[in-house]
Amino acid sequence: MRTEHDLVEALRNAANGASVPADLDRGVSDRRRRRTRRRRHQSLLAAAGVVAVVLGGTAVTRGGQPADVAGPVTTAAPGASDAAGEEGAEGARGPRAREVWPEAVSTIPKKAADGFRYRPVTALGPTEILLTAEGSFEKAGRIEVYDTGTRTSRVLATLASGRKGYYTQDVEAGRDYIAWYGTTPNDDDKWADFWVVPRQGGDPVRVGEVTGDVALVDRIGVTGDHIVWSPRSGGVYRMPIGGGAPEKIEGTDGLWLDSWPWARDVPGDSFDEKARNADQSLLVDLENGTRRTITPPPGVTGLRCSTEWCLGRADRTPVSMRVDGADVRRLTGFSHTGEIYGGRFTEVSGRGLSPVIYDLATGKAGAVGATSADGSNGGWGRGVSSSPTQVFYWNAQQVESKETCRPMSERERKDLPGEAGAPSPGATMCTTEIVEPGDENEILNLAAVPPAG
Repeated sequence: MRTEHDLVEALRNAANGASVPADLDRGVSDRRRRRTRRRRHQSLLAAAGVVAVVLGGTAVTRGGQPADVAGPVTTAAPGASDAAGEEGAEGARGPRAREVWPEAVSTIPKKAADGFRYRPVTALGPTEILLTAEGSFEKAGRIEVYDTGTRTSRVLATLASGRKGYYTQDVEAGRDYIAWYGTTPNDDDKWADFWVVPRQGGDPVRVGEVTGDVALVDRIGVTGDHIVWSPRSGGVYRMPIGGGAPEKIEGTDGLWLDSWPWARDVPGDSFDEKARNADQSLLVDLENGTRRTITPPPGVTGLRCSTEWCLGRADRTPVSMRVDGADVRRLTGFSHTGEIYGGRFTEVSGRGLSPVIYDLATGKAGAVGATSADGSNGGWGRGVSSSPTQVFYWNAQQVESKETCRPMSERERKDLPGEAGAPSPGATMCTTEIVEPGDENEILNLAAVPPAG
């Protein structure tokens, strides 16, 4: 199996425009499709740095910042919006999230006492962070809860597989249970199994397994008595926690699970451009049957809605509105995902690639992501829950830049873009990497942000 180093190197090459060995390219592509939300989401250019090829004293930069990324989102008061215009920007990055929501930003350790690496999932409350603990890259061994108030952790469940090549995938927090599913992503089997553990912790319960297209999971949820999920092909299915066969929930053709009990008419995660650009037009409560129709503003694509707010984009500019079509705003910046987090927050990039978290209800905004002494941006993480997370995290200390140089291989020289010329043997490729020192991450918990109004 490829190591984390191999994957990072492949992603670095992809970010910088360099060729990727065929097996790694295929592996990275497959892993993108199957593990999108489990991998830490961060700017590849911020994490991998800029690669420069030295050609007889001239450095040809590969990578860099997109020219059309606009400035950060404003912190204008709610209601001061204009459907035809853009809200003003505060500056290069604006205030940090800790300054805007001091009660919602705290620190957590990067690792457990036994060295397992923590990966934040979502918030269980104002002080409790749901985590997976990984013994190796993306190989979760436990589910834990970390309390930022008491700075203590507790184990909810120890994870087991019993199947070769098994990986735990997305985790989801419900009212009574924590749920997850697993697959064997490195083979061609269409297979998945589902698990739950009581929210207070205990022995995991294996609910059951599925095969075929219904095993290609898009999102999962959990009720008091069922695991629920949508496959990529659509529809919402359920399986009794106490045992029983899976069944499709009546009336869910053409729907995908959003966050239980809500479903929508667009998938939660897709690498298909047409699906990503499709506008959501329906929000359905699968518990009581309530159906809410949504009309996107003219020219907006990729519209995604929570129960109160929607976010789409006009060209590359994010546009928000209420579900009923009121309060349309054009936000300055670039939207990474189009998702609504915690019911009312969205993620927008500023001129650097680190994001600004924007509160659609109050107009407040705070920058997340690590910084360096020279003002460069480091990486950040987005929680890996199945439905939209409530946590963002980044290195607690300032990040540092580390440059390493090596001779280019013959293949790398031949694969350079034509405008870079044909470097001679002995050309050097230099990579500036971001190093994240320290043992802690800062984390923004949206569940700890005070209610709007």
